[in-house]
Amino acid sequence: LMAPKNKWEFSDMIKFAVNFSHPIALRYPRGEAFDQLEEFRAPVEWGKSELLYEHGEVVLLAYGSMVKTALQVRESLRLKGQECAIVNLRFAKPLDTRMLREAGEKYKLMVTMEENVLSGGIGEAVSEYLDRAGISVPVLHIAVEDEFIPHGNVELLKKQVGLDADSIVEKIRKQMEQR
Repeated sequence: LMAPKNKWEFSDMIKFAVNFSHPIALRYPRGEAFDQLEEFRAPVEWGKSELLYEHGEVVLLAYGSMVKTALQVRESLRLKGQECAIVNLRFAKPLDTRMLREAGEKYKLMVTMEENVLSGGIGEAVSEYLDRAGISVPVLHIAVEDEFIPHGNVELLKKQVGLDADSIVEKIRKQMEQR
């Protein structure tokens, strides 16, 4: 199960899927494809994430279209004097456990970001892996609560359910203050 961060990665993932010998699910968002980060175009490898930025005490683990939001969060935090890293997860299954182990040992807070419900999502899978691996790091889950969300403008809906950059920055700042 994979999701692209932008239109170039979407194309790369389609090519990857066509040449893969097993079924693959590719999730892509409604609306217009994100057209930034063209310079970040690591080859798509089975179950491997992509490190976009490596700074600070916080790492944003963003899946698919949430990479765009992660960039906004990163910029907002940077303007407030706090750097953060961004990892483009790429795959929900299988998770990049090597990256998770390294990030869990390096960062003081991991933030999972997904346009999915929390229950059964990437955030839960990340926390489960870290627990099994004995890695003790706080994980903040940014996801949709298990409730009906009406259809409509994607950006307005993100704000409504707390998936917009401002809401995420506030959650991160509160989490970091509790340390």
